[in-house]
Amino acid sequence: MRVVGDPSLVWSSDDVFDVGGTTYFVVEFQQPLRALRASHNAAHGFAIYKSREQVEAFVRLAAGFRGARIVELGIYEGGSTALLAQLARPERLVAVDITPEPVGNLERFADSNALRDCVRPHYGIDQADRQRLGGIVAHEFAGDPIDLVIDDASHLLAPTRASFEALFPSLRTGGLFVIEDWSWEHTIADKVFVALSSESRTSEVPRSELLRVIEALGASGDMLASLRSGEFLSDLVSEIIVAKADGDRTIGDVAIRPFTVEIRRGSTTIGGDPPFVTAPHGPQKRALHVGRLDPGLVSRIARLGVRELILVSDDKPSDGGCEGLEVTHVRVARSLGVPPEIVGALGDESFDLVIDGVSADAEGARDLASVLLPGVRTGGTFVLRGWSRLVAPARGAVTDGAWWRVPLLLRELMLAVAEWNDTIEALLLDDEWLTLRRGQRHLPTEDFDIPCLYRDHLGSLLRT
Repeated sequence: MRVVGDPSLVWSSDDVFDVGGTTYFVVEFQQPLRALRASHNAAHGFAIYKSREQVEAFVRLAAGFRGARIVELGIYEGGSTALLAQLARPERLVAVDITPEPVGNLERFADSNALRDCVRPHYGIDQADRQRLGGIVAHEFAGDPIDLVIDDASHLLAPTRASFEALFPSLRTGGLFVIEDWSWEHTIADKVFVALSSESRTSEVPRSELLRVIEALGASGDMLASLRSGEFLSDLVSEIIVAKADGDRTIGDVAIRPFTVEIRRGSTTIGGDPPFVTAPHGPQKRALHVGRLDPGLVSRIARLGVRELILVSDDKPSDGGCEGLEVTHVRVARSLGVPPEIVGALGDESFDLVIDGVSADAEGARDLASVLLPGVRTGGTFVLRGWSRLVAPARGAVTDGAWWRVPLLLRELMLAVAEWNDTIEALLLDDEWLTLRRGQRHLPTEDFDIPCLYRDHLGSLLRT
């Protein structure tokens, strides 16, 4: 594939960047593109309907799929398709959109850069049309597996579910399915809430008032219908989590971030290492582990650069096999191993890494997380072992979706990620481990309660 100019990305301001001689304008919610172009004396260029932070995350994603086979759902004005073509230099990029008219800016870009064999737009395609979507992919890739799917189309539950079910089986093992803006209902509601009320978490705004303001902002009929019906895109995330917990081996690691959910095809964890070992992190210095510590995990913790480990358990570890760690044992008898006793034993401590290796049920895991989370330093990591056993078992014929099976703790953490307030940067789920990456926002150490992490304005993930 040939791209004119240097494909590196250069920011000229917080809302304008250039890639290989092509200008892109960062257009956020309700921002007029015409005024943005005029302020930069630019008559041409692509609009990117993302924040700068989202653009930078998009760039990192593209860097991992150079020369790949890619499907993008949602073309709109063509900005993300052009940017993906420049950054990833894919073998083939198939993009579909429900609008029947070709996007002139994208068509001219493909022609001027000799990309017709690589960039393959298809117009007038509903992402919910499984048969047409599957037929296009089968034809364009001649039966070869896909490396990456990015769904940035309707952002509605039913069409997104249809696309996922149609295309996820076509991913190669280790391929990635990305659902963009999975949390848009929660994010928009939070923005409106802040505009209508004080910052106090005890403030309340009636749901009807939230919807009225969202409608006044020019929301589409589909958006309003989704908010009124209570069918949220985050329900699909719950369904995927439950399928993984039920042992669906086609679903690998799941990463839940403020802007995206990334679902890996098949298991990709190497050598049993949990994601807090394999994910990029700065050096870890101080760790806490609750529960008995197996030797294999000791070596993984040591590889992080941890030098001091506080072990809270009912038995003292053997002297050998500590991998150079300075281990301090805090004995808590099984009969007394409840959060108040752990708090009393630890005092006012803080850690780079905290591992819950003992919780056997959803209620106990939530109680322990309420105690341990404030002790995770900003930028640190909280890990829960065996998260899938906390998912509620199916109860016969279920008609109200899978969200109710997701444990309360995990639903609350998902809402905290969705609120995009920097308390939690991401949730990572592999076959055994739930890994939570703390953001930079401080958590109170006294009178902390997990609902402090979020506001559920729409009664969504926590509905009963």
